[in-house]
Amino acid sequence: MAESALATIQRQQIEIVVGELLLTSDHYMRAITVERIRHLIAHADRTLDITKFSEMAQEELQELDLLPEQQN
Repeated sequence: MAESALATIQRQQIEIVVGELLLTSDHYMRAITVERIRHLIAHADRTLDITKFSEMAQEELQELDLLPEQQN
């Protein structure tokens, strides 16, 4: 199934928030940012294609256990 326009926008939003996460070192800000990411993913359009995330975003989301590990 092709990714909808809404899912594309949501993926971009998630990428931006992941970037914010990488820029902060404060524990509480990181916790808030992780919750924002969790919320965005939970309410994302079902056509959201997680394989289209940047490599950096995929790695960070997998470290946070917000994406499943990819099979090789």
